Amino acid sequence: MTDTPASGADVLEGADSGAALEEDQPVPGETDGPDLGDDDKSPGREDCPSGPFVHITKNLKNTMSVKYSTFAKNDTGSAKDFKFTSKRSGTTTIGGSLNLSADFKVRWVGKLKAEVQGSVQRSWTSELGVEIGGKAKAHKTVYGDYGIMKEKVYGYNAYRATNCSVSNKHYLEVWAPYREGWTLR
Repeated sequence: MTDTPASGADVLEGADSGAALEEDQPVPGETDGPDLGDDDKSPGREDCPSGPFVHITKNLKNTMSVKYSTFAKNDTGSAKDFKFTSKRSGTTTIGGSLNLSADFKVRWVGKLKAEVQGSVQRSWTSELGVEIGGKAKAHKTVYGDYGIMKEKVYGYNAYRATNCSVSNKHYLEVWAPYREGWTLR
């Protein structure tokens, strides 16, 4: 795979796949992280800030919001160069398995930036014209998806009182965009 694909008459160009695009396609090689536990503080502790907060209990497999899908079929008996170029764009925003208020979206982005993925954003719009290339083996088809990677975590929104007791826990999955790019298969 190369970021500067070959050009010329002997290069296989990507063809639009025409398939439905996936909002939560797995990113190759991603795995769930370990259980991170609860953040409940014991009553009577002095270092217990009160107010609404969020806590990540598990880092989940990251996914990709596919914005463009393509393929190149090599029907020859030898390897051929291929080139894919993104031709559609789209936007991915922070979200959750429950509705998130604007206040909690800010809290989750801050938590993700601080603890998991420093480059997460509230929203991300993919680019047009981003190229990737490589070699397609003889008699094989290479598939490519272009989109926005999403950091996914499991955790909760809650409220901590001045005595450190925690109430109103709402568990949910949260995702936020952190980069864009190609995945090949």
